[in-house]
Amino acid sequence: MKYGSLWERWARGVSWTWINDRYRARIPDDLAATVMTLESGDRFHAKQGRSTARFVFHTGERFGAAKASRSDATSAPLAVYLKRHYRLPWSARLAAMLHPAGNHSDAAAEWAHLERARGLGIEVPDSVAAGERIGPGANLTSFLMVAELKGAAVNELFPVLSAELDPHSFTRLKRQVIAEIARISARLHNASVFHKDLYLCHFYLDRDRFVADGEKARLALIDLHRLAKHTLFAEWWRWKDLGQLLFSTDGIAGITEHDRLRFWIWYCRFAGLRRPRWHLLIARWRAARYRAHNRKPR
Repeated sequence: MKYGSLWERWARGVSWTWINDRYRARIPDDLAATVMTLESGDRFHAKQGRSTARFVFHTGERFGAAKASRSDATSAPLAVYLKRHYRLPWSARLAAMLHPAGNHSDAAAEWAHLERARGLGIEVPDSVAAGERIGPGANLTSFLMVAELKGAAVNELFPVLSAELDPHSFTRLKRQVIAEIARISARLHNASVFHKDLYLCHFYLDRDRFVADGEKARLALIDLHRLAKHTLFAEWWRWKDLGQLLFSTDGIAGITEHDRLRFWIWYCRFAGLRRPRWHLLIARWRAARYRAHNRKPR
């Protein structure tokens, strides 16, 4: 990636775009020029200078003739989620101007976080494309595009499955999902890496793949924009993650106190946790804080 000189970044602005070679044939040729202005009302959400929306790219629509003529698997429609950041803090703008390779924009940072989690053996959404524009002046914009996951968030899927499956099948699935959530959480924490948004809704289960495998529930972890490594005060961040996860199980049909205990047993085993009762006490205190905050009038 070429970032130019400080003067070039300030006077003219520089930009970079990374595209995953696995998806290059399935996205528009002019993505780098148009990505910040693409429009979609599908699951569109915008606030505070950033937006998220779902897009489906069909080969042949705004693509080159060579792509449009393809008939193999690479011509299948591609569903993605596009995150864009239009107004970033002054601290990030200044840092990007002075140190452009530092992943100071939200999209570039999350792209790096996805790679970090993937390197730990955690399944995360595929990165399709990412990019930044630094300058001119104090401007900084960025985008991240990830492939849509199959399945649904665990907090949405458990109530459905508890009603659809017989008690034995649901309990079997639930045990495997709980063990996998514990494994993923412990894998992060053992590396001093913390999600900081570790809610149940950020674990995705592909039900069809589970049924096909018949042995192990596979989960993917999403929304890694706050992920960070902390070697100092690591326990504080562990308690934050665990408190968030415990809080997020409240009111979910199909989840019982026994399930929460099962998670804790698996987590302590995977994390090799010492003084588990002390950690559990603090995690419960953090969860109570989240409940109290959630009850405040808005």
